[in-house]
Amino acid sequence: MNTQQNQVPQNSERLKEIQKWTRRYAENRTLPFLISMSTFLFLFCGTGGLFYIACNAYRAGNMLLFWFCIFAVVLVVTAIVLAARSIERRLYRKEGQVTLAIPKKTERQRRAGWIVGLLFGACVMFSVILVVFCKIPSKYMQPVSAICFIPLIIAIGIWQPPSVKPAGFLVWLWPTLYVIHAVLIVAGVPIVFDKPWTALNMLIPIAGYGILCGLLGHFYSRYALKKLKSAAHLQEDTNER
Repeated sequence: MNTQQNQVPQNSERLKEIQKWTRRYAENRTLPFLISMSTFLFLFCGTGGLFYIACNAYRAGNMLLFWFCIFAVVLVVTAIVLAARSIERRLYRKEGQVTLAIPKKTERQRRAGWIVGLLFGACVMFSVILVVFCKIPSKYMQPVSAICFIPLIIAIGIWQPPSVKPAGFLVWLWPTLYVIHAVLIVAGVPIVFDKPWTALNMLIPIAGYGILCGLLGHFYSRYALKKLKSAAHLQEDTNER
C-alpha cells in the first residue's frame, strides 16, 4: 500500500517533466524558421545582382538585357521558393507532428495587433523621412531601421505561431542583438561595411542574428527532445512495475 502511495507523487512529477520538455521541444522546432531565413538570403543574393544589371541595362537603353534579367529574377525566385517548400515538408518527418495549444486571440489582442501594424507603418515612414529628407548618412541606415524593425520582431514574437519564429527567450534575443548593433554603430565602432559590401550592413543584423537565434533554438530542441525521451522512458519503466 505504501509503495503505491509513493508512486503517485513520483508519477505526477514525471508527468510534469514530460509536459515541460514536450512544450520546450515544440516551441524550439525552429528548422522552418531557419529555412525561411535561408530563403531570404538566397533571394537576396540571387536577385540582387540581377536587379543591379537590370537597372543599368534600363538606363543604357538595352531593353533586351533588361527583360532578360527580369525573366531570370522570376525564375530564380520561383526555384528558390519551390525548393524551400519542398525542404520544409520533409522537416521533422521522422519525429512526427507536435502542436501547442494556442488560445484564441481576444478582441483586445486583435485591436493591439492593428495598433502595432499602424505603428510599424508610421515608423517605416519616419525612417524614410529621416534618410531621404534629413540626409542621414547611409552608414546609419541600420540604426534608423531599428526604429521600425524592432517593433516588428516583437510583434512577431507575441502574435505569430512558433513555426514561423524563434521561440522563448530567443524572441527577445534577436531584437536585443539588433539594438546592440545599432548602438555600436552610433557609438562609432568600426563595424560598418563600405562599397561594394554595403548590403552587409543590413544583411548581417537581419538575417545573421535571425539565423543565430534559429540555430540556438534548434540546438535547444535537440536537448529538450533528449530530456523528453529520458522522462518518457522513466515513466514507462514505472508503469511496468
